[in-house]
Amino acid sequence: MATKRDYYEVLGVTKSSSPDEVKQQYRKLALKFHPDRNQSNRNQFSDAGEHFKEISEAYEVISDPEKKQVYDQYGHADGDGYSSEEIFQRARRRRFNSNDAVAWNYKGRALYNLEKYDEAIMCYNKALEIDPGNADSWNNKGRAMYFLVKYREAIASLNKALEIDPGNAVAWNYKGRAMYHLDKYDEAIKCYDKAIGIDPKDAEAWNNKGNALNSLGRYDESISSYDKATKIDPIYTGVWNNKGLARQPVPLELS
Repeated sequence: MATKRDYYEVLGVTKSSSPDEVKQQYRKLALKFHPDRNQSNRNQFSDAGEHFKEISEAYEVISDPEKKQVYDQYGHADGDGYSSEEIFQRARRRRFNSNDAVAWNYKGRALYNLEKYDEAIMCYNKALEIDPGNADSWNNKGRAMYFLVKYREAIASLNKALEIDPGNAVAWNYKGRAMYHLDKYDEAIKCYDKAIGIDPKDAEAWNNKGNALNSLGRYDESISSYDKATKIDPIYTGVWNNKGLARQPVPLELS
């Protein structure tokens, strides 16, 4: 039996990558290796179908906070004589360590994914009481605040994350989104430019920059940003909608 590759290696992310960073990377790889997109390029991507399955399997685990936590602890289950489901069940029965900042952060992520943002923030606060220098917890707290429409609080948390880790493209993107909702379009654009500088292939940042430019009446520049986003991710439906609404005084769709 072939040895499975490390899921983080498959996706090109790390254990500390945020859920949004994992999602972005998965979308890029899924788009690149989807079998339907490689029918005419078999020589270059002859194993695209198998690689696509590998990417999907890795994302299924890494994108699920509970499965990710178990994978981080046990790795691949096959070599240990347990099925993946048995491993996950064993992990559920483990005592929660209330003095573990990472455990609180993961619990917060799980609640965040369930859209229980207030409860998620409580978990992130617990994590930060234990480890105030945890950029991921500050970032996650900021994103939860954003979805509670607490934009100023979101910016404060995201600033903390960026003080610790200024190379976090997702934090810059969410800070820009919060600035956008406060009608601070120029500041939002600066944040999106920071995100794009870190990851030029961040389609969401290009889309959001297009929205801010459109709100400033800089229509040609906004369409250019939308074009950048669609070139990176042609199946990104939100940006096509935004491009169609450009020059119109209606709310645009943030990513």
